[in-house]
Amino acid sequence: MAAKKSKLNLEIGFKEMTKEEADAEMAAFFSRLENQYKDVPEETLLEGAKKIDDYLQGKIGWAELFHFTPEMLFQMAEHGYAQLQAGRLQDAERVFKVLTVLDWNNSYYHSMMGTILQRQKRYGEAIAEYSQAIELYHDDVVSLTHRGEIYLQHGLLDDARKDLERAVTLDPAKENRWAGRARILLEQMAKKKGQ
Repeated sequence: MAAKKSKLNLEIGFKEMTKEEADAEMAAFFSRLENQYKDVPEETLLEGAKKIDDYLQGKIGWAELFHFTPEMLFQMAEHGYAQLQAGRLQDAERVFKVLTVLDWNNSYYHSMMGTILQRQKRYGEAIAEYSQAIELYHDDVVSLTHRGEIYLQHGLLDDARKDLERAVTLDPAKENRWAGRARILLEQMAKKKGQ
């Protein structure tokens, strides 16, 4: 077993060492690190440490941690949407997957991922993305309608009705096209039930 472990360590680039060798290696690493950052003002180091702490506590996302501006994220979203409109679903998926990682608290990115996945007939994943979008923004008519439609397609009528009715309720003026779609789906459900 030890020979197998040793071979695996060498294959992946690990060198076996004693505790003393490992301690010496760590001390050398931290010495190089301190030397590399010796000229960085303490204020800058503290600012960076606070940012990492905020990230670890969930106060900020990757986008803020790595200085992505809102304009940069918007341009990426526009590009992803253009890919979706052109039918390049895999390209659109890549863009919005990155956006959901960079800013996981943005309901629009999750809703768009749901749409992309739904068009690829990856319904379970689409439901997960729509659910995340709705969790982040409870009044997301688009995600409620799309998720309700998937539920309907799969015979989950109670869940479908709940989502579609919620979408309709959010549009009392009857101006939102997605709420209009929800109304049509509810009418179809009522007709089928009456047959």
